[in-house]
Amino acid sequence: MNNIKQGSLVYIDFEPSKGSEMQKRRPAIVMSRDEYNLSSNLIIVCPITLTTKERPYFVSIDHEELNSNSKVNTKQVYSLDYTQQGDRNIEIIGNVTNREFMNIAQHFMLNFNFNF
Repeated sequence: MNNIKQGSLVYIDFEPSKGSEMQKRRPAIVMSRDEYNLSSNLIIVCPITLTTKERPYFVSIDHEELNSNSKVNTKQVYSLDYTQQGDRNIEIIGNVTNREFMNIAQHFMLNFNFNF
């Protein structure tokens, strides 16, 4: 059963990874729509990292389950299998507010150049 929703904060294993990809088990935010999550074995996430660096693609996030200086890395976008077969060991740890999600989503959209 999938109860992973858009805006959920999860712990997820990013291994195996290569090169500049995120590594190890870390928190992430689910960016994909609920319909996407329910209709496939995949979720789209952005990892959360601890950093004091200021970059346009880092979005600060404040949640009781996260360390201070936690930032969503909207530059790195992953589509990952959340099922047992995917072996990502996903744990839901909370949710962000709608306001926080909209701020993160605006930064996330800077990865794309859609001509609406």
